[in-house]
Amino acid sequence: MTETISGIIVALAIIILTRLLSGYFTAKLLAATILVAIGFIYVGFSLQNNSFALIILEIAVALFFYFMAIIGYTRNSYLIGYGIILHGVWDIFHHKGVLIGTHLPSYWPSFCLVVDIIDGLYFLIIFKGQKKH
Repeated sequence: MTETISGIIVALAIIILTRLLSGYFTAKLLAATILVAIGFIYVGFSLQNNSFALIILEIAVALFFYFMAIIGYTRNSYLIGYGIILHGVWDIFHHKGVLIGTHLPSYWPSFCLVVDIIDGLYFLIIFKGQKKH
């Protein structure tokens, strides 16, 4: 429950910061940056006591999110919002190491899932309200 409440608080903080920074950076740029950053978090976790195969898997998935952010930024911003939500699915795969066995704190997948879903939906709503995607 703590990770859920913390995830909600962090997601809301990201939304507030996005709104505060909107005079300096576009929501699309901030969302793309978030997608790239969250994509590489599991790479960092994988470098601690994991197999080479898991490290390569985490790098490959991080690069997928990286390119999704770039393509979303240059072609269709919806891809960024969907990418953030898709990262939430990637979080589920790590829950209790059932599908992906990367060693990480037990609370992390649940916490990150909450943040990703809330913020991904927020950015999709923002992008829907903009004329050009």
